[in-house]
This record gives sequence, structure tokens and C-alpha cells, in this order.
Amino acid sequence: MSGGRNTIILCGLLGILAAYFFVFEAGKNEVEEIERVFDLEVEAVTQIKITTESGSTVVEKVPLEGWQIVDPLRYPADVAALRTLLNEFATLSPARTVADSAADLSEYGLDFPSVTVEVSSGLSAPNVLLVGDLNPTGSSYYAAAQGSQRVFFISRDTNNHFRKSVDALRDRLLVHFDQDKVDEFVIQKRGERIVGKLDSIGTWRIHEPFKLPAERNEAISLIGNMHGVKALTFVDDAPKSLKPYGLDRPAVTATVKSRDGQINQTISLGNVEGNIIYILSSERKTVYSVSSDFLSQINRDSELFRRKTAFSFRSYEVPEMSMQLGDESVSLVKRSFEDWRMTSPFDIRANDLMINSLLDSLEVMWVRNYIPASAANTKRYGLDRAPIKLSLIIENRPVPQDILIGAASEDGRTIYVQDPLEEWIYEVSSTGVKNIPATALDVRDKKILRFKGYQVHMFEVVLPDFRVRVRRDQREKTVWKMEEPVSQNADAVSVGRAFDVMDSLYAEVFITADPDADMASFGLDRPYLEVTMQIGGRDDVPEERLSLLVGKPFPGDRRLVYIKLRNNPVVSLVNSGFVEHLKNMAAATPTS
Repeated sequence: MSGGRNTIILCGLLGILAAYFFVFEAGKNEVEEIERVFDLEVEAVTQIKITTESGSTVVEKVPLEGWQIVDPLRYPADVAALRTLLNEFATLSPARTVADSAADLSEYGLDFPSVTVEVSSGLSAPNVLLVGDLNPTGSSYYAAAQGSQRVFFISRDTNNHFRKSVDALRDRLLVHFDQDKVDEFVIQKRGERIVGKLDSIGTWRIHEPFKLPAERNEAISLIGNMHGVKALTFVDDAPKSLKPYGLDRPAVTATVKSRDGQINQTISLGNVEGNIIYILSSERKTVYSVSSDFLSQINRDSELFRRKTAFSFRSYEVPEMSMQLGDESVSLVKRSFEDWRMTSPFDIRANDLMINSLLDSLEVMWVRNYIPASAANTKRYGLDRAPIKLSLIIENRPVPQDILIGAASEDGRTIYVQDPLEEWIYEVSSTGVKNIPATALDVRDKKILRFKGYQVHMFEVVLPDFRVRVRRDQREKTVWKMEEPVSQNADAVSVGRAFDVMDSLYAEVFITADPDADMASFGLDRPYLEVTMQIGGRDDVPEERLSLLVGKPFPGDRRLVYIKLRNNPVVSLVNSGFVEHLKNMAAATPTS
């Protein structure tokens, strides 16, 4: 009996669960279908007619022209405003119905609607929305589809979207062009003309009233301001005279052009009255008003168009460069991000920090004074025989950026530089060239050894009468084995400290890079100490053997010692502290 009762209870529970799923869960996967007032495809619409108390406005989609107001005047329409209106119309839902079948539409102000919206698609009968009175609470408007007795509410916002006057549907942009295709601008003011052109390598240049690279941001801002200016009001569509607006002799005109002739638009600015200024566009005869603030956006002083920086490039866009340092020529190439290598006169790693700092300084080098590059000035400022010349290869530019570094001012605070292709000499802060090296040797990487500890497989220190060598266990990467002077496990902590010491070696002074130099004078013919590392050889890391030779202390300062890599001619002075550390490590090594 109890078994049967349990079965009945279980069946009941299952039934309840099934009913819950059917009512609450299964319905979640069903999309509720929303009823629309009109069955309409927005893309198929060809005409819109809006009638309000002030009259009717008809907008049509004209082939090759797009949306145009055709009545009561001919004028391009505001596409964004029409898109909003059509989307609102197409998605209109009668969810809040007032009356399913109203006997008298006049009760809702729908016999003489305050707004009528007719939307047509091709030759089919238009969809017509009638908007009547405001409801007693003032929150909504009564509405109905023409031919239907069903009355529903629409919100005040929806009503505002439909209640559009002719001016509200007019395109307010004064000029239409693709900003990216503009390659010339002209500002004509009374007594001054400013002409800027984009050259073949993408640099804006001023051609009038002077010839100089332009401040790019100023040029782009001018073009953007013209592209975005919108009418506040449509003052006069058929002016009999432009004189009342000051547009017969504009205070300023601005023109943008393209070489292919597809862009040639002009705006003219006239009188200022209060907070507005009258404006005329080359696209049509209408006189508009815009905010008076727009005058300052167009009426720019020519000095603002002078490029503020001496050169125009981004430091990260330089993959190669060369330096002429007196009689020495240095060639450099960037192998990867912030990884520079000297290829001439030595094939060695370069000083990344110095080169990147130099490029960053050149990129933002601010011009204090513009000096005409006459023959006399070129000689006066030491640029006729510049002691330093830089040549930068810039990505996506056909010609390099050459830079001449001339003389310094009497107080040493400024220095004179020049782009040989320009007609100007720039006076700049001398701090911008403080990173330029004096010799080719100074371009060398000051870090003596570059390695990653986890890639080192063998480490050896050789003194005149003692040798210590340890090797990484091939299976246990954190375990080191001592091979000399005895065979046993090595102290991994001591090995790591030795790596840290070698990794912190930097050249204090570069002595020579002459492969024929007398190494005996530096004690490097018979080095006092040699440190060798074997790097790579497995894990897809190329095998490399680094051997550092340590010679005599420097006579003038015994805290410094001569060093060189075995396979490299460059001799440097480094702090000798690392030698004592390695000697102490060797002294603590068991010998039996």
C-alpha cells in the first residue's frame, strides 16, 4: 500500500514540474510578437508627407540625389532626421488602446488632426497616421491609422518626432565633402591669404604667405570645422542682395579643394549680430546664420599654421638611421621594438636608450625661432659645414628625413638645426640634442653582456691559478652541477648571484675599437680573469658562447678595470666591483 501511495505522490510531483516548465520555462524560448500599426519596409519608402497647422512638407527619395524636400521648396533633406522618423513610424505599436472601434473620432481631435504623416512606398496606397489631441493628463496624444476606428496613445516624444516643420527636415550641413580627400585649403581675409597644400608624402605645407611645413593639427582642425558647420537658422533662401548680411564683401572666406576637382567648396562669413554670424555656402544661394563662435574657428592667424616642431615624424616609425659625427659615419638598424644594432663602422649592438631618447627628442623638438635659410644665415649658424648630420628612414616615406645640427647660441641654451629641403633654420632648445653621441664608439651599447639567465647552460670563471665551472642539469633545470674544481652539486643561489653581477655590467668609458690596438697596454693580452657563459643550444635558442676578458685596473682610478669580449675589438672601462665578487665566489668553492 505504501509503495502505491509513493508512486501516486511521485506522479503528482512530476505533473506539477511539467506544468511549471510548460507555463514558465517553455514560454521563455518564444518571442512575443508585437503588433505594429503599419506593415512597412523602411528601405522601400519613396515619399513622406507631413501636415501640421503651419502647412505641409513633402519629401521624396530622388534618383541620384537621395532624399529631397520638394514642397513647399526644393532643398536637400536631413537624412538622420528622416531615418529617426521612419523608424518610429515603422515600429509604431498600438499597445495602449483607447478605443477598439471609436464611434466618433472627433472626441479625440482626429477629425481635424494636429499632425498627419503619410508614408508611401512605390505605387501602393500610402500609410497614414493621424495625431489628434493631447489626453487630459498631458502625457500622451490620441492617434489612429487612417481608415481605422481604433484609437491608441502615442507618447509626447513620438509626437515630436512626427511634428516636423520644413526647416526641421532641412539638411543643416552647409558643405558636403570627404575630409580624407581634401588636399588644399585657402583662407582669404582682408589683406591676407593663407594657402595650405598636402604634399606627396602626406605633409601639410603652407605656400602663402610663407613657405613652411604646416602645423598638422591646425590644418586638420580647419577642415573639420568647415565639414561640421551646421546652420542655426535659414535666413533667406532667395536674397535679392547680400549687402544687408555683409556677404557682398565677406570678412573671411574658406575653401577646401582636392586635386581631382571633385571637392571645391567655399563658405563666406559676413556680419556678426549678437550671438550669430551670417554665412553663405558655395553649394546654394541660401543665407544662413551660425554661432558667432564659428568666426574664430575660420579666421585664423597665419602664424598659427607654422609647424611648432622642427620635424614631423613619429619615433616608432624610424627603422633605420645614419649619423655623420665629424669624420665618422655610423649606420644603425632596428631589429625589433627598441632593439637597435650598429652595422657600421662596427657590427655590434647599439645603445637602445640613447637612440630612442634622441629620436623622441627630435620628434617633439619645439621651434623657438624661425630664421630664413639664406647663405649668410646658413654660415652664421654653422650649418654650411654642419659637424653633425642625421638621416632617418621614415616608414611609408619615399625620402629620408635629413637633419643638420649646427652651432649653439652664445649662452648655450639653444642650438640651430635645419632640414636641408626646407628654406628655414630653426632655433631650438639645446637639451633636444644632448643625446647625440660624440663618436661612433659612444653609440655602442653600454651594457656589456646581454643574456637571459634561464638560457645559460654553462658558467665558468678562470683565474690565473684557479677555475670554477658549473653546468645546468639537463633534466632538472633549477639544479646546477659543479664540474671543476670538484664534481658535486653547486649552490644555485650563488650561481644566480653571479648572473646578477654579470648582468649589471655597464661601460663607464669606451677606450678603443681598433682591432690592431696593443692589448698588452690594457692587460688584455694575458687577462687576469676570464668569465665564460654558454647560452642556448637547446629549446630553439641558438648556441652562443660569451667570454669576457678582464685586464688591468685603470691607472687614473683603480675602481675601474679594462675589459673586452674575446671576439670583439671594443675595449671599455667598467666598475671593478664585479671582480671582487667573482673572486670571493671562487675562494668559497670547495677544492676537494
